[in-house]
Amino acid sequence: MFAVKVAVVVLSALVYVSAETSCYANVANPNLYFATKTSYKFIKNTNTDEITLPGCEAVQMWLFSRHGTRYPRNDPEPGGEEYREADGIQSREMELDALTQQMPILRDAVVQNHESGRGELCAEDVQNLRGWTIDIPPELEEKLAPAGEEEMHDIGDRYTARLPGLLDRSYRDGDYVFRFTTASRAEKSCHHFAKGVWGNNEEDTIVYPIPIENDPLIRFYKVCTKWTNEVDNNTASRVEWQKFIDGPEVAATVAAVSKRLGFVVPLTYDQVSLTYTMCRYDKALYYGQLSPWCAAFSNSDLLVLEYVDDLLYYYKDGYGYEINWMQACNPVVDVANYFNSIVLGTTNKPYGIFYFSHSGAMAKLLARWGLYNDTIVPTASNYAYQSGRQWSTSRMQNFGVNMVFLYVNERLTHLPGCAQDTCLFSEFAAIVKPIIETCDLDAICENPPAYF
Repeated sequence: MFAVKVAVVVLSALVYVSAETSCYANVANPNLYFATKTSYKFIKNTNTDEITLPGCEAVQMWLFSRHGTRYPRNDPEPGGEEYREADGIQSREMELDALTQQMPILRDAVVQNHESGRGELCAEDVQNLRGWTIDIPPELEEKLAPAGEEEMHDIGDRYTARLPGLLDRSYRDGDYVFRFTTASRAEKSCHHFAKGVWGNNEEDTIVYPIPIENDPLIRFYKVCTKWTNEVDNNTASRVEWQKFIDGPEVAATVAAVSKRLGFVVPLTYDQVSLTYTMCRYDKALYYGQLSPWCAAFSNSDLLVLEYVDDLLYYYKDGYGYEINWMQACNPVVDVANYFNSIVLGTTNKPYGIFYFSHSGAMAKLLARWGLYNDTIVPTASNYAYQSGRQWSTSRMQNFGVNMVFLYVNERLTHLPGCAQDTCLFSEFAAIVKPIIETCDLDAICENPPAYF
């Protein structure tokens, strides 16, 4: 077990001579891209100039967003997100218990290592680690964190500045549409986005809809039998991910981190992964503060660990399996129907449509639009050629990742099929036509009659 291994290291009589070279605490521009746990604070676009196009008027806004930064989870799902069984750790999904129980033990061991002359952390980094604590009570598991509330509020606030004709109106029922999943973090994200648009007092007057369990519009993968069987519960979808974990790049990272922290007996991959998880949660939950755990990693280490997540989600949510993106057609049909109604003059409302979901839905939807599709498929064996890859969970499955057609994370994004970054409606209509014509979720997902 983890604690036993740590004890062995602490009691070892071997001594490393400190190779202290630099202090993480003094790094001016540290790497802040932590795959799916990247804070939106490090992704946001602070430019709030009004969005204008010659001859055009903003008449409707359609938003699809992941929730903001949340607290760690305790939700073991065999075959689910980040599932792994090794070294007595049942699942990386049991992250809250693992972090709160094991990281204080590791902290004390690292400090002891350096007091004994082992390790490569500078004195300031060791002192920061000595003072580190974790206090996340179980009742906060997976809940939207204050940092996430702020992220979503600010997205609403910035889009109000960019689209004043749509969002600076007083709220009235029927003028705007809200939808979120049954998860508290999604619902609260919606509320805080609305606070950013209308302020606390006016937001209190909004009557929000009752969320739909396994909503086929914004959480479609929860009602997709084919995806569950062929991807989520299929170990073949994690082959490349596991091969990379077992490969030379990860082995070198584990060795480097173990040496940096002063361990004679190297840490396991799962222990290094847990340390990485603590580093990135610290930076997401308390984005303005330094995380002493991030001192365990060089920039190259962080890039390797980011690729671990990129591989996992490329095959789980992205282009690795056709069913991943094929099932994400309902949101495409939705935005097409809303835009078409405006263009045809059927209605001039709603002014805004706002959906709040999860990283799995967001990545599948972005892939359905053909975004971030690399020519070279990421695999366990071609990491050296992936430095310029488009598929990056740090920028497309980060906390708060959002699509406001045609903006991703508040930046104008070229849609494949459009001649320019801005897209004529005729081009948009041509892109969505075949998707609309083939969008039958039950048929795509080969759902049994019970779903019909």
